[in-house]
Amino acid sequence: MKKLFTLLPFCFIFSFFNSNAQPVHKVLIEEFTTASCGNCPMMSQYIRTWHEANEANSIMVSIHEGSGVDAMSSSTTAAIFNAMHPSGGWFAPAVMIERAIYPSTGGEAYLSCYQSWGSPNGPGIDTIATRLMSETAIVDIEISGTYNSTTRMLDATVSANFLQSINAGDWRINLFLVEDSVVGWPGLGAFAGWDQHCYDANWANTYYPGMFDGTSIIGYPHRHVMRNSFFGNWGAAGIIPSVPLTGTSYSTSASITVDTAYHDNHLSLVAFVSSYGATKAEKFVLNANDIKVGSNFATAIPIASQSAMNGTLYPVPSTGIVYLLYSSGEYENVKVNIADASGRLLKTIVADSGSTNSHEISFSTEGFSKGVYFVTVSTKKGNAVNRIVVE
Repeated sequence: MKKLFTLLPFCFIFSFFNSNAQPVHKVLIEEFTTASCGNCPMMSQYIRTWHEANEANSIMVSIHEGSGVDAMSSSTTAAIFNAMHPSGGWFAPAVMIERAIYPSTGGEAYLSCYQSWGSPNGPGIDTIATRLMSETAIVDIEISGTYNSTTRMLDATVSANFLQSINAGDWRINLFLVEDSVVGWPGLGAFAGWDQHCYDANWANTYYPGMFDGTSIIGYPHRHVMRNSFFGNWGAAGIIPSVPLTGTSYSTSASITVDTAYHDNHLSLVAFVSSYGATKAEKFVLNANDIKVGSNFATAIPIASQSAMNGTLYPVPSTGIVYLLYSSGEYENVKVNIADASGRLLKTIVADSGSTNSHEISFSTEGFSKGVYFVTVSTKKGNAVNRIVVE
């Protein structure tokens, strides 16, 4: 049976030919919230409003700890809470910004939402996170994989490519499964695991009309809920060396079975590279990335050196043979590498420009398993990458 070949995005011109994509710094914001926290829904709205205005450079994850536990708490959320909370214990609503310690936080790796959201008492969440977004990315993180909605098996690969030299450390790749807009069942009552306790009746009736029973918001949609961790509580150890080499990709893969209670169209993956150590100060995040889960998925691959090439890929979709049409003036000394999502090289094609003005490179996807693959085109003008999907 022939394989179906699809180009992402769906177009005849390779999108990377005119792309200016560069690795970006995506700020990871972990919100501590629970269903029993009466101040949490108002604070979540403030954080969410900022995130939605800065979605290209920020990622939200909700950790359901800090004011007791609820139906969305887990062993991983408990481990994060136990390692990072202040001596006072409870700290919801609060956030961690890249799990880092800032001068204004009194030696803690979090900011209380009560006092620090843009308040005159110190830099707010928005101030710190906005500043971090402008920093140059230290490591580029890419995510790819497949999801079978019938078996509910989710396979994912995370790759980390260091762009700058860094000090020696225990650097780890982390991968969270996140579900958005988690809603429980009506009628369970306050604190029953999903219904959101709320102290501000006016706010609740304004934003969730008809859902407030005087104590809780019944059917409250919990946003960006951390549901599972692929690599344990603190990430995969031993994948990245103590002193990572710049320009070298470090990858690891894992699979999980998605709980049948989770909604497929609400799922995403959040990957990040972090330091690990015994103290709070040693658990900071370098960079993060995220992607929505689908049958086949992959984040874009940024290329530092772009060319002004124009090439045509056809047909789309293909019945097994893929063609790249190019002109010798633009594509002198062309090499094409096809690799799988883990970076394993499958094919290399070197084209002789010859004497004619137009040329064609072809390769077959016959024998390729279903999944995401990457095509790298190298010329004297530079390199360019795009991803393809074999179905």
